[in-house]
Amino acid sequence: MTKLYVTAKLRLLFLMVCVLMLTACNRVSPVQHHYSTNVGCIVANDFYAVYFSSYVEPEDNTSDSTENREALFKSHCRNIPSTGTVYFTADLVDEDLRETPISLRLVEQEFIGEDENLASDYRDIRTIEEVNSKIYSQGTIEMQTVIESKGHYALYLIVGGDKPLFEDDILRVPLNVGMGTDATPIWLYILKVTEIIMTFMFPAFVLLLITLPMLPKLRLAVLSKILSGAQSRWS
Repeated sequence: MTKLYVTAKLRLLFLMVCVLMLTACNRVSPVQHHYSTNVGCIVANDFYAVYFSSYVEPEDNTSDSTENREALFKSHCRNIPSTGTVYFTADLVDEDLRETPISLRLVEQEFIGEDENLASDYRDIRTIEEVNSKIYSQGTIEMQTVIESKGHYALYLIVGGDKPLFEDDILRVPLNVGMGTDATPIWLYILKVTEIIMTFMFPAFVLLLITLPMLPKLRLAVLSKILSGAQSRWS
């Protein structure tokens, strides 16, 4: 009986260690970039989706100060706070995209309509940067450019080559440079708090289940209850 009890304890302890390891692995970002509370955004159409982030190089990058490093690694979504050297990162969500050539085109746009959320209310003015089509087998697209003027821009991810066959083969990322900042939605804070609670509470709950039989007071209470029940049946 004692041998079976020890074996069960060892199995539960091994299970707890596995849970802790899986929880720790789940907290590692799938892309090797530093993300702050502004963690980019999902850009998608009916066929494709990417996880997009943009970074702005600090104007005074000669000093190695902590503020400059934090500014460089602060990720933005569609609202880029200032002009200058900008880095774009797009993580390919779909596995098929990693086997398909993709070209990039950054254009400056003019707002000609009434709804800023409609792509048809913008007109391309000029091309800022282009990257020829290639296959991104690792699933990460990176691009660097210099944006000199504030205004509306768009980054086109063209799936299948420089000349797409269908309109849905163009994934458009609208960009506003120097016209506002990204606001972190409330659901992101809720998701973060939930993740922290699950990270620490679940292993603690498993540990509690393992250590409960070792508590002498609980053992005494259970034993007393068993004896009381037995005496009631005998009387």
